[in-house]
Amino acid sequence: MTHAADNSFGTEIAGELYAVGISLLQVGKTREALFQFQKALEIAPDFSDAALALGHCLHRLRKFEEALAVYYRLLSASPLLTAAWNNQAVVLLELCRYEEALASFTRALELDPVLYDARVALATCYQALGLVDQALSACNTVLAEVPEHAEAHWNKSLLLLLTGDYQQGWREYEWRWKKRNFTSPLRTFTQPRWHGEAVAGKTILIHAEQGFGDTLQFCRYLPLVVQRGARVVFECHPPLVRLMKCLADSLDVVALGQQLPHFDLHVPLLSLPLIFGTTVETIPADIPYLRPPADQLYPWRDLLPDESRLKVGLCWAGKSYPDPGRSCPVEQLSSLAEIDDVLWYSLQVGWKNALPIPMNDITVNIRDFADTAALISRLDLVITVDTAVAHLAGALGKPTWVLLPIAPDWRWMLERNDSPWYPSMRLFRPAASGDWLACVKEVACLLDPNRRLITVN
Repeated sequence: MTHAADNSFGTEIAGELYAVGISLLQVGKTREALFQFQKALEIAPDFSDAALALGHCLHRLRKFEEALAVYYRLLSASPLLTAAWNNQAVVLLELCRYEEALASFTRALELDPVLYDARVALATCYQALGLVDQALSACNTVLAEVPEHAEAHWNKSLLLLLTGDYQQGWREYEWRWKKRNFTSPLRTFTQPRWHGEAVAGKTILIHAEQGFGDTLQFCRYLPLVVQRGARVVFECHPPLVRLMKCLADSLDVVALGQQLPHFDLHVPLLSLPLIFGTTVETIPADIPYLRPPADQLYPWRDLLPDESRLKVGLCWAGKSYPDPGRSCPVEQLSSLAEIDDVLWYSLQVGWKNALPIPMNDITVNIRDFADTAALISRLDLVITVDTAVAHLAGALGKPTWVLLPIAPDWRWMLERNDSPWYPSMRLFRPAASGDWLACVKEVACLLDPNRRLITVN
Protein backbone atom coordinates (compact mmCIF):
# COMPACT_ATOMS: atom_id res chain seq x y z
CA MET A 1 0.00 0.00 0.00
CA THR A 2 2.80 2.41 0.86
CA HIS A 3 4.45 1.80 -2.51
CA ALA A 4 1.17 2.38 -4.38
CA ALA A 5 0.58 5.57 -2.46
CA ASP A 6 4.07 6.80 -3.32
CA ASN A 7 3.44 6.08 -7.01
CA SER A 8 0.15 7.94 -6.86
CA PHE A 9 1.80 10.93 -5.22
CA GLY A 10 4.61 10.90 -7.78
CA THR A 11 2.11 10.76 -10.64
CA GLU A 12 0.27 13.71 -9.18
CA ILE A 13 3.47 15.77 -8.89
CA ALA A 14 4.47 14.85 -12.46
CA GLY A 15 1.04 15.96 -13.65
CA GLU A 16 1.43 19.30 -11.93
CA LEU A 17 4.87 19.82 -13.47
CA TYR A 18 3.41 18.93 -16.87
CA ALA A 19 0.61 21.47 -16.42
CA VAL A 20 3.12 24.18 -15.51
CA GLY A 21 5.16 23.26 -18.60
CA ILE A 22 2.12 23.54 -20.87
CA SER A 23 1.33 26.98 -19.42
CA LEU A 24 4.89 28.12 -20.08
CA LEU A 25 4.79 26.71 -23.60
CA GLN A 26 1.61 28.62 -24.37
CA VAL A 27 3.31 31.94 -23.58
CA GLY A 28 6.42 31.09 -25.63
CA LYS A 29 8.76 30.15 -22.78
CA THR A 30 10.05 27.01 -24.44
CA ARG A 31 13.24 26.50 -22.44
CA GLU A 32 11.43 26.90 -19.13
CA ALA A 33 8.72 24.51 -20.30
CA LEU A 34 11.32 21.95 -21.36
CA PHE A 35 12.75 21.92 -17.82
CA GLN A 36 9.31 21.18 -16.36
CA PHE A 37 8.72 18.28 -18.77
CA GLN A 38 12.15 16.84 -17.97
CA LYS A 39 11.39 16.95 -14.22
CA ALA A 40 8.01 15.32 -14.83
CA LEU A 41 9.68 12.46 -16.73
CA GLU A 42 12.25 11.97 -13.99
CA ILE A 43 9.38 11.29 -11.61
CA ALA A 44 7.17 9.39 -14.07
CA PRO A 45 9.32 7.93 -16.92
CA ASP A 46 6.26 6.42 -18.65
CA PHE A 47 4.38 9.75 -18.80
CA SER A 48 3.86 9.81 -22.58
CA ASP A 49 2.23 13.26 -22.73
CA ALA A 50 5.28 14.76 -21.01
CA ALA A 51 7.58 12.95 -23.44
CA LEU A 52 5.61 14.28 -26.41
CA ALA A 53 5.78 17.78 -24.98
CA LEU A 54 9.52 17.44 -24.35
CA GLY A 55 10.07 16.37 -27.95
CA HIS A 56 8.02 19.35 -29.13
CA CYS A 57 10.17 21.74 -27.06
CA LEU A 58 13.38 20.26 -28.42
CA HIS A 59 11.99 20.64 -31.95
CA ARG A 60 11.15 24.28 -31.27
CA LEU A 61 14.68 24.84 -30.02
CA ARG A 62 16.00 23.17 -33.19
CA LYS A 63 17.61 20.37 -31.20
CA PHE A 64 16.39 17.90 -33.76
CA GLU A 65 18.54 14.89 -32.91
CA GLU A 66 17.60 15.18 -29.23
CA ALA A 67 13.93 15.38 -30.21
CA LEU A 68 14.30 12.25 -32.33
CA ALA A 69 15.91 10.42 -29.41
CA VAL A 70 12.85 11.26 -27.28
CA TYR A 71 10.49 9.91 -29.94
CA TYR A 72 12.58 6.77 -30.49
CA ARG A 73 12.40 5.95 -26.78
CA LEU A 74 8.71 6.73 -26.65
CA LEU A 75 7.89 4.53 -29.66
CA SER A 76 9.96 1.68 -28.29
CA ALA A 77 7.69 1.66 -25.26
CA SER A 78 4.46 2.64 -27.03
CA PRO A 79 4.61 1.62 -30.72
CA LEU A 80 0.92 2.41 -31.26
CA LEU A 81 1.21 6.04 -30.13
CA THR A 82 0.07 7.93 -33.22
CA ALA A 83 1.24 11.36 -32.03
CA ALA A 84 4.80 10.08 -31.56
CA TRP A 85 4.94 8.73 -35.14
CA ASN A 86 3.58 12.04 -36.46
CA ASN A 87 5.89 14.23 -34.39
CA GLN A 88 8.90 12.12 -35.27
CA ALA A 89 8.00 12.49 -38.95
CA VAL A 90 7.80 16.28 -38.62
CA VAL A 91 11.34 16.38 -37.23
CA LEU A 92 12.63 14.07 -39.95
CA LEU A 93 11.02 16.32 -42.56
CA GLU A 94 12.77 19.31 -41.01
CA LEU A 95 16.07 17.42 -41.39
CA CYS A 96 15.30 16.64 -45.07
CA ARG A 97 15.32 12.92 -44.28
CA TYR A 98 12.40 12.49 -46.61
CA GLU A 99 12.22 8.71 -46.94
CA GLU A 100 12.27 8.24 -43.17
CA ALA A 101 9.70 11.01 -42.75
CA LEU A 102 7.52 9.36 -45.37
CA ALA A 103 7.61 6.05 -43.49
CA SER A 104 6.83 7.72 -40.19
CA PHE A 105 3.89 9.75 -41.56
CA THR A 106 2.59 6.62 -43.28
CA ARG A 107 2.62 4.72 -39.98
CA ALA A 108 0.82 7.58 -38.22
CA LEU A 109 -1.87 7.57 -40.91
CA GLU A 110 -2.26 3.80 -40.66
CA LEU A 111 -3.08 4.32 -36.99
CA ASP A 112 -5.29 7.35 -37.59
CA PRO A 113 -6.36 7.98 -41.22
CA VAL A 114 -8.00 11.32 -40.39
CA LEU A 115 -4.75 13.06 -39.47
CA TYR A 116 -5.22 15.47 -42.36
CA ASP A 117 -2.20 17.64 -41.59
CA ALA A 118 -0.05 14.52 -41.59
CA ARG A 119 -1.35 13.57 -45.02
CA VAL A 120 -0.52 17.04 -46.35
CA ALA A 121 2.98 16.66 -44.89
CA LEU A 122 3.12 13.25 -46.56
CA ALA A 123 2.51 15.06 -49.85
CA THR A 124 5.50 17.30 -49.07
CA CYS A 125 7.66 14.19 -48.61
CA TYR A 126 6.46 12.76 -51.92
CA GLN A 127 7.24 16.02 -53.70
CA ALA A 128 10.70 16.19 -52.15
CA LEU A 129 11.36 12.68 -53.46
CA GLY A 130 10.17 13.63 -56.95
CA LEU A 131 6.93 11.65 -56.66
CA VAL A 132 4.60 14.38 -57.88
CA ASP A 133 1.61 12.20 -58.76
CA GLN A 134 1.60 10.64 -55.30
CA ALA A 135 1.87 14.10 -53.74
CA LEU A 136 -1.14 15.36 -55.70
CA SER A 137 -3.09 12.25 -54.75
CA ALA A 138 -2.39 12.86 -51.05
CA CYS A 139 -3.64 16.46 -51.30
CA ASN A 140 -6.75 15.41 -53.20
CA THR A 141 -7.51 12.73 -50.60
CA VAL A 142 -7.54 15.41 -47.89
CA LEU A 143 -9.64 17.81 -49.96
CA ALA A 144 -12.21 15.11 -50.69
CA GLU A 145 -12.78 14.86 -46.92
CA VAL A 146 -12.12 18.48 -45.90
CA PRO A 147 -12.72 20.81 -48.89
CA GLU A 148 -11.65 23.89 -46.92
CA HIS A 149 -8.26 22.52 -45.81
CA ALA A 150 -6.04 25.49 -46.69
CA GLU A 151 -2.72 23.64 -46.32
CA ALA A 152 -3.87 20.96 -48.74
CA HIS A 153 -4.97 23.61 -51.24
CA TRP A 154 -1.63 25.40 -50.84
CA ASN A 155 0.42 22.26 -51.44
CA LYS A 156 -1.79 21.36 -54.37
CA SER A 157 -1.27 24.79 -55.90
CA LEU A 158 2.52 24.37 -55.80
CA LEU A 159 2.28 20.94 -57.38
CA LEU A 160 -0.01 22.18 -60.16
CA LEU A 161 2.30 25.09 -60.93
CA LEU A 162 5.30 22.75 -60.83
CA THR A 163 3.69 20.57 -63.50
CA GLY A 164 2.73 23.59 -65.64
CA ASP A 165 -1.01 23.57 -64.91
CA TYR A 166 -1.12 27.32 -64.40
CA GLN A 167 -4.83 27.70 -65.12
CA GLN A 168 -5.84 25.72 -62.06
CA GLY A 169 -2.63 26.40 -60.15
CA TRP A 170 -3.11 30.17 -59.85
CA ARG A 171 -6.65 29.67 -58.52
CA GLU A 172 -5.42 27.26 -55.88
CA TYR A 173 -2.56 29.66 -55.06
CA GLU A 174 -5.07 32.13 -53.61
CA TRP A 175 -5.50 29.76 -50.65
CA ARG A 176 -2.14 31.01 -49.37
CA TRP A 177 -3.92 33.68 -47.33
CA LYS A 178 -5.85 31.06 -45.37
CA LYS A 179 -2.80 28.89 -44.73
CA ARG A 180 -1.48 28.83 -41.16
CA ASN A 181 1.76 30.75 -40.63
CA PHE A 182 2.03 31.96 -44.23
CA THR A 183 5.25 33.88 -44.80
CA SER A 184 3.46 37.17 -45.54
CA PRO A 185 0.62 38.72 -43.53
CA LEU A 186 -2.78 39.25 -45.10
CA ARG A 187 -3.14 42.97 -45.81
CA THR A 188 -6.50 44.52 -45.10
CA PHE A 189 -7.57 47.96 -46.29
CA THR A 190 -10.82 49.87 -46.42
CA GLN A 191 -10.35 50.09 -50.19
CA PRO A 192 -11.59 47.05 -52.15
CA ARG A 193 -9.35 44.46 -53.69
CA TRP A 194 -8.79 44.55 -57.44
CA HIS A 195 -9.88 41.44 -59.33
CA GLY A 196 -9.10 42.58 -62.87
CA GLU A 197 -12.04 44.87 -63.61
CA ALA A 198 -11.55 48.13 -65.59
CA VAL A 199 -9.05 50.28 -63.72
CA ALA A 200 -8.34 53.20 -66.10
CA GLY A 201 -8.07 56.51 -64.25
CA LYS A 202 -7.84 54.85 -60.83
CA THR A 203 -4.92 54.40 -58.47
CA ILE A 204 -4.09 50.83 -57.52
CA LEU A 205 -1.81 49.75 -54.70
CA ILE A 206 0.15 46.61 -55.53
CA HIS A 207 1.89 45.24 -52.46
CA ALA A 208 4.82 42.84 -52.60
CA GLU A 209 4.72 39.60 -50.64
CA GLN A 210 6.95 36.71 -49.66
CA GLY A 211 10.66 36.98 -50.55
CA PHE A 212 12.89 39.18 -52.67
CA GLY A 213 12.92 36.59 -55.47
CA ASP A 214 9.12 36.64 -55.69
CA THR A 215 9.14 40.42 -56.13
CA LEU A 216 11.89 40.28 -58.74
CA GLN A 217 10.04 37.60 -60.70
CA PHE A 218 6.54 39.09 -60.60
CA CYS A 219 7.24 42.82 -60.80
CA ARG A 220 7.12 42.24 -64.59
CA TYR A 221 3.34 42.53 -64.26
CA LEU A 222 3.37 46.12 -63.00
CA PRO A 223 3.85 47.73 -66.43
CA LEU A 224 0.92 45.63 -67.67
CA VAL A 225 -1.30 47.23 -65.04
CA VAL A 226 -0.01 50.67 -66.07
CA GLN A 227 -0.94 49.83 -69.67
CA ARG A 228 -4.53 49.40 -68.53
CA GLY A 229 -4.58 53.09 -67.66
CA ALA A 230 -4.05 52.83 -63.91
CA ARG A 231 -1.73 54.84 -61.73
CA VAL A 232 0.28 52.22 -59.85
CA VAL A 233 1.67 52.54 -56.34
CA PHE A 234 4.04 49.66 -55.63
CA GLU A 235 4.94 48.84 -52.04
CA CYS A 236 8.01 46.63 -51.62
CA HIS A 237 10.86 45.89 -49.24
CA PRO A 238 13.37 48.76 -48.85
CA PRO A 239 16.33 46.94 -50.50
CA LEU A 240 14.30 46.74 -53.72
CA VAL A 241 13.00 50.30 -53.92
CA ARG A 242 15.73 51.90 -56.04
CA LEU A 243 15.69 49.04 -58.53
CA MET A 244 11.90 48.94 -58.79
CA LYS A 245 11.81 52.62 -59.73
CA CYS A 246 13.41 51.59 -63.04
CA LEU A 247 10.40 49.46 -64.04
CA ALA A 248 8.28 52.29 -65.43
CA ASP A 249 8.46 56.08 -65.36
CA SER A 250 4.94 56.44 -64.00
CA LEU A 251 5.44 53.97 -61.16
CA ASP A 252 5.25 55.29 -57.60
CA VAL A 253 7.43 53.03 -55.43
CA VAL A 254 7.02 53.07 -51.65
CA ALA A 255 9.10 51.17 -49.12
CA LEU A 256 7.26 48.78 -46.83
CA GLY A 257 6.57 50.63 -43.60
CA GLN A 258 6.32 54.07 -45.16
CA GLN A 259 3.06 55.99 -45.29
CA LEU A 260 1.00 55.05 -48.31
CA PRO A 261 -0.42 57.66 -50.69
CA HIS A 262 -4.09 57.68 -51.66
CA PHE A 263 -5.27 54.66 -53.66
CA ASP A 264 -8.61 53.32 -54.86
CA LEU A 265 -7.93 49.58 -55.10
CA HIS A 266 -5.27 47.14 -53.93
CA VAL A 267 -3.98 43.69 -54.89
CA PRO A 268 -1.15 41.38 -53.71
CA LEU A 269 1.64 41.10 -56.27
CA LEU A 270 1.42 37.34 -56.77
CA SER A 271 -2.29 37.49 -57.54
CA LEU A 272 -1.52 39.28 -60.82
CA PRO A 273 -0.81 36.08 -62.82
CA LEU A 274 -4.34 34.91 -62.00
CA ILE A 275 -5.83 38.26 -63.02
CA PHE A 276 -3.93 38.22 -66.31
CA GLY A 277 -4.77 34.56 -66.97
CA THR A 278 -1.13 33.58 -67.28
CA THR A 279 -0.30 30.20 -68.79
CA VAL A 280 3.14 28.77 -69.51
CA GLU A 281 2.75 30.02 -73.09
CA THR A 282 1.67 33.56 -72.13
CA ILE A 283 4.19 34.44 -69.41
CA PRO A 284 5.22 38.08 -69.89
CA ALA A 285 8.82 37.58 -70.95
CA ASP A 286 9.84 40.95 -72.38
CA ILE A 287 13.43 40.69 -71.16
CA PRO A 288 15.08 42.69 -69.76
CA TYR A 289 12.35 44.26 -67.70
CA LEU A 290 14.75 45.43 -65.00
CA ARG A 291 17.80 47.64 -65.46
CA PRO A 292 20.25 49.04 -62.93
CA PRO A 293 19.88 52.78 -62.30
CA ALA A 294 22.18 54.65 -64.69
CA ASP A 295 23.93 56.50 -61.86
CA GLN A 296 24.92 53.17 -60.26
CA LEU A 297 26.84 51.89 -63.27
CA TYR A 298 29.88 54.14 -63.07
CA PRO A 299 31.22 53.06 -59.65
CA TRP A 300 30.98 49.41 -60.66
CA ARG A 301 32.91 50.04 -63.88
CA ASP A 302 35.90 50.92 -61.71
CA LEU A 303 35.40 47.90 -59.48
CA LEU A 304 35.00 45.50 -62.45
CA PRO A 305 37.21 46.86 -65.25
CA ASP A 306 37.03 45.51 -68.79
CA GLU A 307 38.83 42.18 -69.04
CA SER A 308 39.71 39.69 -71.74
CA ARG A 309 38.96 36.93 -69.28
CA LEU A 310 35.46 35.66 -68.63
CA LYS A 311 33.86 37.40 -65.62
CA VAL A 312 31.52 35.02 -63.83
CA GLY A 313 29.42 35.80 -60.79
CA LEU A 314 28.80 32.95 -58.35
CA CYS A 315 26.15 32.50 -55.65
CA TRP A 316 26.03 29.13 -53.87
CA ALA A 317 23.77 29.48 -50.81
CA GLY A 318 20.15 30.46 -50.24
CA LYS A 319 18.07 30.90 -47.12
CA SER A 320 17.56 27.67 -45.21
CA TYR A 321 13.83 28.43 -44.83
CA PRO A 322 11.56 27.37 -46.45
CA ASP A 323 13.87 25.13 -48.48
CA PRO A 324 17.04 24.01 -46.70
CA GLY A 325 18.03 21.83 -49.67
CA ARG A 326 18.77 24.58 -52.17
CA SER A 327 22.32 25.49 -51.02
CA CYS A 328 25.40 23.91 -52.56
CA PRO A 329 28.14 22.94 -50.04
CA VAL A 330 31.16 25.06 -50.90
CA GLU A 331 33.53 22.08 -51.01
CA GLN A 332 31.58 20.78 -54.02
CA LEU A 333 32.57 23.88 -56.00
CA SER A 334 36.21 22.83 -56.15
CA SER A 335 36.11 21.64 -59.79
CA LEU A 336 35.47 25.25 -60.83
CA ALA A 337 38.98 26.14 -59.64
CA GLU A 338 40.41 24.01 -62.47
CA ILE A 339 39.02 26.33 -65.18
CA ASP A 340 41.58 28.68 -66.67
CA ASP A 341 41.01 32.28 -67.72
CA VAL A 342 37.92 32.85 -65.59
CA LEU A 343 37.59 35.64 -63.07
CA TRP A 344 35.20 34.61 -60.31
CA TYR A 345 33.15 37.29 -58.54
CA SER A 346 31.17 36.52 -55.42
CA LEU A 347 27.48 37.34 -55.38
CA GLN A 348 27.17 35.81 -51.91
CA VAL A 349 26.75 38.80 -49.62
CA GLY A 350 28.13 38.36 -46.11
CA TRP A 351 30.06 35.13 -46.71
CA LYS A 352 33.03 34.87 -44.32
CA ASN A 353 34.23 31.27 -44.64
CA ALA A 354 36.96 29.84 -46.83
CA LEU A 355 36.26 28.85 -50.44
CA PRO A 356 37.89 26.21 -52.66
CA ILE A 357 38.17 28.60 -55.62
CA PRO A 358 39.89 31.98 -56.04
CA MET A 359 37.18 34.59 -55.56
CA ASN A 360 36.98 38.34 -56.03
CA ASP A 361 34.65 39.59 -53.34
CA ILE A 362 33.49 43.20 -53.71
CA THR A 363 30.08 42.62 -52.15
CA VAL A 364 31.00 44.99 -49.32
CA ASN A 365 30.00 47.73 -51.80
CA ILE A 366 26.48 46.36 -52.17
CA ARG A 367 23.82 48.39 -50.35
CA ASP A 368 20.73 47.07 -52.07
CA PHE A 369 19.52 45.26 -55.18
CA ALA A 370 20.26 48.25 -57.41
CA ASP A 371 23.94 47.76 -56.59
CA THR A 372 23.68 44.00 -57.17
CA ALA A 373 22.08 44.70 -60.55
CA ALA A 374 24.92 47.06 -61.46
CA LEU A 375 27.49 44.45 -60.46
CA ILE A 376 25.73 41.75 -62.51
CA SER A 377 25.58 44.08 -65.51
CA ARG A 378 29.40 44.04 -65.58
CA LEU A 379 29.59 40.24 -65.64
CA ASP A 380 29.53 37.88 -68.61
CA LEU A 381 27.67 35.08 -66.83
CA VAL A 382 25.96 34.36 -63.52
CA ILE A 383 26.02 30.90 -61.94
CA THR A 384 23.76 30.53 -58.93
CA VAL A 385 21.56 28.24 -56.89
CA ASP A 386 17.87 29.07 -56.47
CA THR A 387 18.08 32.51 -54.85
CA ALA A 388 16.96 36.06 -55.52
CA VAL A 389 20.19 36.43 -57.53
CA ALA A 390 18.81 33.98 -60.11
CA HIS A 391 15.67 36.07 -60.56
CA LEU A 392 17.59 39.33 -60.71
CA ALA A 393 20.06 38.06 -63.30
CA GLY A 394 17.21 36.57 -65.35
CA ALA A 395 15.21 39.79 -65.18
CA LEU A 396 18.29 41.71 -66.39
CA GLY A 397 18.61 39.35 -69.36
CA LYS A 398 22.04 38.20 -68.22
CA PRO A 399 23.11 34.68 -69.25
CA THR A 400 22.34 32.75 -66.07
CA TRP A 401 22.95 29.15 -65.09
CA VAL A 402 20.89 27.91 -62.15
CA LEU A 403 21.76 24.81 -60.13
CA LEU A 404 18.61 23.22 -58.74
CA PRO A 405 17.91 20.61 -56.06
CA ILE A 406 16.23 17.38 -57.13
CA ALA A 407 12.89 18.68 -55.83
CA PRO A 408 12.85 22.20 -57.30
CA ASP A 409 10.63 25.12 -56.40
CA TRP A 410 7.45 25.24 -58.50
CA ARG A 411 8.66 28.03 -60.78
CA TRP A 412 11.42 25.88 -62.32
CA MET A 413 8.93 23.18 -63.36
CA LEU A 414 10.07 19.62 -64.13
CA GLU A 415 12.70 18.10 -66.43
CA ARG A 416 13.23 21.06 -68.77
CA ASN A 417 16.62 22.80 -68.86
CA ASP A 418 15.23 26.21 -69.77
CA SER A 419 12.77 28.58 -68.07
CA PRO A 420 9.77 30.23 -69.74
CA TRP A 421 10.14 33.00 -67.17
CA TYR A 422 13.69 33.90 -68.18
CA PRO A 423 14.80 33.25 -71.80
CA SER A 424 18.50 33.81 -70.98
CA MET A 425 18.52 31.09 -68.31
CA ARG A 426 19.74 27.51 -68.32
CA LEU A 427 18.78 25.04 -65.58
CA PHE A 428 20.97 22.25 -64.21
CA ARG A 429 19.25 19.39 -62.42
CA PRO A 430 20.90 16.65 -60.34
CA ALA A 431 20.17 12.99 -60.95
CA ALA A 432 19.96 12.30 -57.20
CA SER A 433 19.22 14.25 -54.05
CA GLY A 434 22.19 16.25 -52.84
CA ASP A 435 24.24 15.46 -55.96
CA TRP A 436 25.53 18.99 -56.44
CA LEU A 437 28.91 17.70 -57.58
CA ALA A 438 27.53 16.37 -60.86
CA CYS A 439 25.85 19.73 -61.61
CA VAL A 440 29.03 21.65 -60.83
CA LYS A 441 31.10 19.36 -63.05
CA GLU A 442 28.62 19.82 -65.90
CA VAL A 443 28.92 23.58 -65.50
CA ALA A 444 32.71 23.33 -65.48
CA CYS A 445 32.66 21.35 -68.75
CA LEU A 446 30.42 23.90 -70.46
CA LEU A 447 32.48 26.93 -69.52
CA ASP A 448 34.76 27.93 -72.37
CA PRO A 449 37.88 29.54 -70.91
CA ASN A 450 38.64 31.20 -74.26
CA ARG A 451 35.23 32.93 -74.30
CA ARG A 452 34.34 31.47 -77.67
CA LEU A 453 31.06 30.03 -76.46
CA ILE A 454 28.65 30.33 -73.57
CA THR A 455 25.75 27.97 -74.12
CA VAL A 456 22.64 29.46 -72.54
CA ASN A 457 19.93 27.28 -74.09
